[in-house]
Amino acid sequence: MKRFWMVAVTGVLAIALAGCNGGGTSAKGEKDTATPTSDSPLEAIILEAQTDFADTSQKILDGQQKMFSEVGDTYDGYVENVDKVQAWYDLAVSETEALGERAVAYGREYYQAVVDNVDVTDDRAWERATEDFYDAIYDDAFGDYYDAVYDDAFDDVYDQYYDGIISDAYDVTPYDEWSDVSSDAYDAYSGAHSDVYDAYSDAHSDVYDDYSDVRSAFYNNDFDVEEIFAPVDLKSDDGKATNQGGATSEDQTSSGSTDGTSAVSADFKAAMDTYEAFFDEYVAFMQAYNADPSSSDLLAQYPDMMTQYADTMSAMNGIDPDSLTPEDYAYYAEVTARITAKVASVA
Repeated sequence: MKRFWMVAVTGVLAIALAGCNGGGTSAKGEKDTATPTSDSPLEAIILEAQTDFADTSQKILDGQQKMFSEVGDTYDGYVENVDKVQAWYDLAVSETEALGERAVAYGREYYQAVVDNVDVTDDRAWERATEDFYDAIYDDAFGDYYDAVYDDAFDDVYDQYYDGIISDAYDVTPYDEWSDVSSDAYDAYSGAHSDVYDAYSDAHSDVYDDYSDVRSAFYNNDFDVEEIFAPVDLKSDDGKATNQGGATSEDQTSSGSTDGTSAVSADFKAAMDTYEAFFDEYVAFMQAYNADPSSSDLLAQYPDMMTQYADTMSAMNGIDPDSLTPEDYAYYAEVTARITAKVASVA
């Protein structure tokens, strides 16, 4: 467990030294390079996933422009071609759902490629590799897709129809007819908008869960990616554990069992929350430093920040690894993933 804490420490301390001391090279003066190269299998998977996100987004936007052209910009055109609007809604939902499934598959393929191509005995090497996928796909690709489809594309449809030509037809259309058209238009928009969000959110969460599970397993020196993503045990009607293949077991020793290990230990959770709180303070410090690197006040605070860092790590190193449950290890990976993302934002 002490090695676990030091893994996180090394990366953060490197960033701290680079940020406040004008670094960017290692202690030996060598450039710090990312694990995968531009032509590596890892980069290839990331590029394929990024292209898929961009192509799917563009397919939806192209379909929208075709719809706008076919429906036109009149109330009568909308009424006559409302099925084309619904078809676009269905396209946006189905494409988002399918993309989400592929995003999960990309991640799992990528983590296997990490094991196959990265020296997994070097903790920092596989950490960087997994972080690359997190940054490129979980953060950037998902974020860009959300902006382009859920926000912009749906806003354009709303403005074009419900808040545009339908609203404009209020004074020139019999109210009963107008009310039905307006209500149906809003329901169709709202339903599709919600469905796209649900599909996006589910996939985003699944990709994060996989990332967290992989890092938790890797920290525990478990690099069997296929086993990490094996079907989880469910309970059959007789209360015995059964996996998706139908096998049963009398014992429940994983998360959700009744042997007292189904939740994160209270003391360990408190320690990890304190650990994360320190890095929240550190990130705030670095944001201020990045905004004003010449601030003498901030430079004067830096030694105190490193003292707090040492105290925090001392407390973490005092934790007995034998006392931790699998859920504790999983929570450690979850917190570490959040810290990594926060620190990367100010690197």
